[in-house]
Amino acid sequence: MQDPGHLPAPDDTGSATEERFAYQAQGGLRAVMEMLAGGGVLHVTCEHFEDVLVARTDGTVPGGAALWDFQQIKSREGQKNWTLFGVLRSKALASLLRTHQVLREHQDLTYVLTVGVEGVLSSDADVRAVAQGRGGDSAERLDRIARYLGANAAETAGFLRLVRIEELPDRYELERRNRDALFDLAPHLRVGEAEAMHADLLNRVRLAMGGRLGPHWQALVTRLNVPERVLRKRLTPQKLRDVALRLDRLDLADYVLRASRRAAQIHPYPGAESLSMPSLSSVYVPQRLQRITPESGQPSGRAADRSADDVAGAAALPGRAPVCLVLAGPGGGKSSLLRAVQADSAERWPAPGGQGLLGVTVPATALLGSPLPSALAAAATRQLATFALQRTLSDELFLNRPAPGACWLVLVDGLDEITDRDDRQNLLHTLTNFASEPDPLYRFVVASRPLPEKELRVLGPDVPRYQVMPFSRSELSEAARRILDSLGIPDSRDAAGRFVRVLDDAYLTDFALTPLMATMLCQLYAADPGQSLPDTRGALYAKFTDLLHRRMSGRDQSGVRSQAEAALARFGPTAMSRAHDLLDQLPETIDSLAFGHHSGSEASWAAALAALDDARRPRAVPEDDWNEFLSSVLGRSGLLTRAGDGFTFLHQTFQEHCAARHLARDPTSHARELNRLLGPWKEDGGTNPWGAPLDTASYIGFLIDPGTAPPTDPAPCLEALAVPDNIRGCLLIATLLSLGTLLTGQWKPLIQAAAQAMATACADPDGEATPRVWAAAVLAELDLQQGTTALEMLADDQGLDDEFNEDPHSPDFSDRLLAARRLLELDPPRGEDACYRLVHDPDLYGSVRVRAAEVLLSSGDERVCRALGYLAEAADLHFDDRLDAARRLATLDPEAAVRALHILIEDYRGDPDWLDWCIAAALALDDLGDGRGRQITDELSVGY
Repeated sequence: MQDPGHLPAPDDTGSATEERFAYQAQGGLRAVMEMLAGGGVLHVTCEHFEDVLVARTDGTVPGGAALWDFQQIKSREGQKNWTLFGVLRSKALASLLRTHQVLREHQDLTYVLTVGVEGVLSSDADVRAVAQGRGGDSAERLDRIARYLGANAAETAGFLRLVRIEELPDRYELERRNRDALFDLAPHLRVGEAEAMHADLLNRVRLAMGGRLGPHWQALVTRLNVPERVLRKRLTPQKLRDVALRLDRLDLADYVLRASRRAAQIHPYPGAESLSMPSLSSVYVPQRLQRITPESGQPSGRAADRSADDVAGAAALPGRAPVCLVLAGPGGGKSSLLRAVQADSAERWPAPGGQGLLGVTVPATALLGSPLPSALAAAATRQLATFALQRTLSDELFLNRPAPGACWLVLVDGLDEITDRDDRQNLLHTLTNFASEPDPLYRFVVASRPLPEKELRVLGPDVPRYQVMPFSRSELSEAARRILDSLGIPDSRDAAGRFVRVLDDAYLTDFALTPLMATMLCQLYAADPGQSLPDTRGALYAKFTDLLHRRMSGRDQSGVRSQAEAALARFGPTAMSRAHDLLDQLPETIDSLAFGHHSGSEASWAAALAALDDARRPRAVPEDDWNEFLSSVLGRSGLLTRAGDGFTFLHQTFQEHCAARHLARDPTSHARELNRLLGPWKEDGGTNPWGAPLDTASYIGFLIDPGTAPPTDPAPCLEALAVPDNIRGCLLIATLLSLGTLLTGQWKPLIQAAAQAMATACADPDGEATPRVWAAAVLAELDLQQGTTALEMLADDQGLDDEFNEDPHSPDFSDRLLAARRLLELDPPRGEDACYRLVHDPDLYGSVRVRAAEVLLSSGDERVCRALGYLAEAADLHFDDRLDAARRLATLDPEAAVRALHILIEDYRGDPDWLDWCIAAALALDDLGDGRGRQITDELSVGY
């Protein structure tokens, strides 16, 4: 279908008309209202060719093509009624003739030409005839019009057959009718809401008349099939879908349009208030996600990289498990990812065709103790109350689909922040039960720090699991550029380059590859580019919290001290003195409260603060004034954010840091807490080391970090873990190294001892096979070169699978394959070579060899067709393994698969014990389009 938007218009002025003729805007709005009502209007374009161009589809045009209505809209010019002379003098027909002269060359366009006049037509027969498309029926009238237009009679006759004149109400009545149409479309609207919507729509028409529908609207257009200058004048259902949503579902519109889009833009990391952090969208750099295997908790290979959209989609595709799990370490980007998914779903809503997902982010802790719809309504209302939410969200909103065929995408943040393991298990049971319904209303993305595998088994093997990967060097540079630019650093690209070089010089680059660390380090760098950066995580947090406190309690006009003086001075010097004392001691006070909450205290932050001696209310200050001051202090600290009626830390690691700093002031309590947390790491027991309480590693790191620990050597408390028979303890050491706790030289002997212990464990020929592979995987986290060499050795060790750790019919039971897959994640070329060798190893179970080929397939190795073809024809494999290989080969090389299936059938055709399998292979041939498959099936089935 041709679109006049591609054609040069003879008259295309636009902006002048916008200011001079408000009537044309109401005329254009009339067609927009028809589009919103579902009246067959495809889109409305203003000031291109004519005042208004309306594209309709009503079934009258062959092939379902559009009928294009080019409209000249004329307001009253003093005459009582419109005569033919008045219409001619308005130049409406002259303009439409020029349009006709451009369009008539295009045979695939079906169009009409309309003059819309404010008022009524006179009783004059000539104007009445033109209004009905009969202007050329009279030779005298035709000659008169042709002479006025300066055209020949034949051209004018053809033109007049397409012309219609429509009587329009006066400007006040037209505006009233447009307003009434809004009430008819949505009687639930209050008068003020309808007035605001009318003004919004009229403004959009005016913007279109001036060619100023900007890029935000263009981004919502699904097919950019006309030039940008026309897109800026065109109103489409996609551009008005937010209005359509407000007309249809006001509660949903309030959630999506007013609150969800705004809330999802708030940056999740500290500094968002006191350091004027920008919106999340302006600094967000999407991270890569990698599929991980439930058996090992380790990434499954380089080809499993996904984007955030893919993770949301993993819970969205029909036939796929409607739950997926996203894992990352502290500050690894989980919250940013969920907010980005929510913002994207809100921005795209409603999806074309009523399909899709609408995200709602909710803390995992908010889902305990209430039915899911009630918990979602309460949590969403609490979180969005400060983002222009106009009404309390009801349970009913989340009991129903957001649109026919659509689902709620529940983004559960911080599963690990539920401290009770039974509660975590119960929540996972609840989510899986909702998700297992035949046509689920909810789909879930659950974000968490790594948790013991035994806790996650309730999700089942089919639930996709992803690990948020650290930034690459280029992604770190881009994240730094965006953050520094938003903080007002000039020449942000050059500044980001200098920042990364500073990290390199301080050996901190690997430490900065998570969003939280990058954000904090950028803010410290921006505050003083010449300063040295902290060398451990605890030192970084200490320096950053000091910066927050200095900014918050400064003496400038925006500082809390100045504001406290303005608010409390009238209550006398005692009140002022107590306020200043509280601000001076605020870091220690927050530390104390953080430890209380980390230990399970249920008291609200404000109540706990008010109960402290340093925060006692002065007698002269009314309770409401003092509580308002305390809330202001907490909210301005840079570490806390409002959560309903209380506060919560912007990031869990800051609660851990502050709690550890509180314990450091009491060495006895510190030692007792550290011993309690290290207990589960001291006894390995031969179990999967990734079953250890990984959620405690971050807190342990703060307790031993010199930036937060007592002034004693913390190394001895970990030295007992660095022994060959404690893989779990060495995993803790490796985790603390990756978190940035063990970066300084004092920890080097400990890391070397742990690496030596794991090297000894994985090389022990008398050791059990699976723990040897686990030890090599931990060794790789401590010393990459030693670890990959050990994994390669184990993958090639033909004695390793003498005893199997699982049912041999499981595709992942082989320890050698486990070693090869871990090697593939760390060193793809060597890992692929190891898998290729497993494919050709006759001492392995056939299922393992086929699985090794599947791993090659997932990694994109070019040898996979050769490997699968070899296995499909290998005489030393069982029939079922050869058949599996042939089926997988069929997706890559159908001809080779057909050849392999024929060989397979011939090898076993005479053996009655394999008759069922031969029939299955013949049916596979038929599925591949080989006509012999049906014939062979019939032959084998005779006498069956």
